[in-house]
Amino acid sequence: MDTELKMYELVLFFKVTSTEQELKAKIERYRDFLTEKGSQVMVKNNGKISLAYPIKNFDTAMYIQVIYLGNGELIRSLDVEIQRDESILRSVTTKLLEQSIPEMFVGAN
Repeated sequence: MDTELKMYELVLFFKVTSTEQELKAKIERYRDFLTEKGSQVMVKNNGKISLAYPIKNFDTAMYIQVIYLGNGELIRSLDVEIQRDESILRSVTTKLLEQSIPEMFVGAN
């Protein structure tokens, strides 16, 4: 990654039809994808949640939070991978402000 790295948060909502092993494998796949591109990654599995409104006829989802260092190029390539994954109901990427950066990433640039 050439350009300046910024901190991003990726929220993933997975279908609850996935088994625990399948979900762990998917999370590991995205973690490996990011680390192979030179990013630092922190993943938190927040478990099963009720959705405020149905998404693709699902009322509940598995809520996964990923915080990582990246740039526009990495976000675009990750977004392509996410769009290909049929087990993901929704994904949202947001840029984090510096004061909300977890301690493990401070000084990582």
